[in-house]
Amino acid sequence: MFIKTRHYDTCIQKVRIEVGTLVGLEADDEAYIVLKELPTLEMLRLKEASEQGENQTLTLLRDLLPSILVDHNFYEDADAKKKMDNREVASLVFESLDLTVKVVNEYTHAAFFSRADASGGRSHPSAARSSTEEEAQSSTPSTDTGSST
Repeated sequence: MFIKTRHYDTCIQKVRIEVGTLVGLEADDEAYIVLKELPTLEMLRLKEASEQGENQTLTLLRDLLPSILVDHNFYEDADAKKKMDNREVASLVFESLDLTVKVVNEYTHAAFFSRADASGGRSHPSAARSSTEEEAQSSTPSTDTGSST
């Protein structure tokens, strides 16, 4: 028996992406966003967009980001009483090249993009912290814009 309050998080996978230093904080773990896996039709749209090029992929992800953003710690006020809404967080992500690159790379390299683990089942759900700094740097492509990461 499927019970939403118990089983939803194991069915719908998530990835936590830490971005603190990219938003002006001292450590990456001071700011994060949690994104869930794309619904099936959007996953197929992303696959098609990726075959058409980077511009189409980024445009689609920019449009989908507010709907797949399930948690974050971005606030409107210094007292941390009112969280920014998902559209504002998505807009912030796409205003910064470094932030966009990190979020898109870590999201598209998340375990749920591989259909199944070696045993033939789904990979384990992950709201775990994103990859270490070394892995993030090695998976981040260099850009011709001169932007530093």
